[in-house]
Amino acid sequence: MKNKIKVLHVVQSLETGGLENGIVNLINMSDSNQFKVDVLCLRKKGDLAKRVTNTNSEIFFDGNGEESISVAIKKVFSICRERQYHIIHTHGWATMLPGYVGGKLARTPVIMNGEHGTLYFDTWSRKLMQRFLFGRMAINLTVSRALSNELVKRFKAPRKNIKAIINGVDIDKFKPTSESEKVKAKLNLGYTKDHFVVGCVGRLVEVKNYSSLIRSFSKALKARPNLRLVFVGDGPMRQELETLADELCVSKKTLFLGRRDNVGYLVSAYDLFIQPSFREGLSNTILEAMATGIPVLATNVGGNPEIVNDGRTGQLFPVGDVERLTEIIIELYDDRKKLSAFSRNSRLDVERLFSLEAMVKSYEKTYLEMLH
Repeated sequence: MKNKIKVLHVVQSLETGGLENGIVNLINMSDSNQFKVDVLCLRKKGDLAKRVTNTNSEIFFDGNGEESISVAIKKVFSICRERQYHIIHTHGWATMLPGYVGGKLARTPVIMNGEHGTLYFDTWSRKLMQRFLFGRMAINLTVSRALSNELVKRFKAPRKNIKAIINGVDIDKFKPTSESEKVKAKLNLGYTKDHFVVGCVGRLVEVKNYSSLIRSFSKALKARPNLRLVFVGDGPMRQELETLADELCVSKKTLFLGRRDNVGYLVSAYDLFIQPSFREGLSNTILEAMATGIPVLATNVGGNPEIVNDGRTGQLFPVGDVERLTEIIIELYDDRKKLSAFSRNSRLDVERLFSLEAMVKSYEKTYLEMLH
């Protein structure tokens, strides 16, 4: 054990989310002969902690969910002094400051940050603190090249300590199904094989801009009555979105399934996956849909253009352009040959460029580079 490289991820929690899911995948697929990868949860343990299967790894939470910076710094310092980690890997604004200060006090050799797309510009103090911390980290790993460029442009972060590592997806867990299995998945949703299902997966929050999807769906439904809409995920905007669907008279053609554990199976019922976000770092759910062979329509923001090959695996559209999204949905409903080509190409691109194995190797290579 003493010869292994010890890495500590510092997170708020392991609640359901793209960032957290990525960390769980990174832990489970890490090379246990070379690395010991642990997680410190500052405020809450979270449901995804149950998904950690690497017996070489530990998840720490002391039961104290207090949100003060001083308590968080003490937690980082205490565990790093006791366990003597080689690397602290923080994840964004909420963990950078306690990770940096606590790690420095404990004399941890390498302190690095992972940036997943949630940046803060609401006050000058927050903006300056992020700028300061980005400059002090050994390296800042971003989930897309677009996010790397944003750190440089908006925070004057030094380009030399920024590196993009594209998220990866488990191509064995998420894979295309047969046509008969797809029909069964639709039947389990209460639909028939003739229904054309469009849907999404994600937290029902404002930044996801799901209201524009409901508006596009309501317009497309008038032209193509066999369309159906599915939301997988929960969040504070659920009631508002359900009300909007009711106002637009599409509630009977729309399913809000809430948070589910069988996401891969549910997505296999989709004919189109739609991500209408105002902003994105890099979406794991898009990659999972592509791995399942589901064409993706996504807004032309953040890391989306780096994974959705416009015109090959799906299509990009401008943020908030309800009319354009409506046009694309109808076009692909009518052109099943094009839809099938998108499906094949999506799986091929994920296998070639975005596998989970490739992502884990990139992280481990970076850990080695930072230590040596």
